[in-house]
Amino acid sequence: MKTKSSLALFALGLAALILPAGRAFADPASAEDDAYQMAVKYTQRGYAMAPTNTSGVGAGGTLIRFIVPVSRGLDYVFLAGIDDFVRDIDIYVYDEVGNLILDDRRPTRRAGVQFRSGYNGTVQVYLHLRQTNGMGAYSVLVGRRGAVRDKNETTNPDGSLVTDPTLPGGTAPATTKESPAGGP
Repeated sequence: MKTKSSLALFALGLAALILPAGRAFADPASAEDDAYQMAVKYTQRGYAMAPTNTSGVGAGGTLIRFIVPVSRGLDYVFLAGIDDFVRDIDIYVYDEVGNLILDDRRPTRRAGVQFRSGYNGTVQVYLHLRQTNGMGAYSVLVGRRGAVRDKNETTNPDGSLVTDPTLPGGTAPATTKESPAGGP
């Protein structure tokens, strides 16, 4: 009988060493809450935030890839919310041909990037769970700000839309305060 109780105590002690204190499982709801807390700042800046189907659970070293359509001239933000088990997470954004646009490799628990798209197409976003304590949960939000312009619309250097593209150089006519025919 003494052997069974000694074995049970040994097993409990071993479990205490292996499992972290508190929760022992990844918490996806906590990761979503974290992402939405980060998004508050961006919604106040005019970004329309949307959840993605990119959320889940992974161990350290897990790499997740997803593709997002982008439109020229729009601002984008990618935010990665995490639970308490993720220690370091990174985000990398590549264009369609594999060139790195920007990344967030800071050794922090949260990650996010913001950029203005210079083209119409897609970006490849990589989320890297660099370091976790066991299995960690993540959740990604994408934000977009700005207005999509038609392909035929161009802008002046001051940002206004061109009013007469038939003029030389495609510039808008100069505005003056004089009335027609040189009158007062």
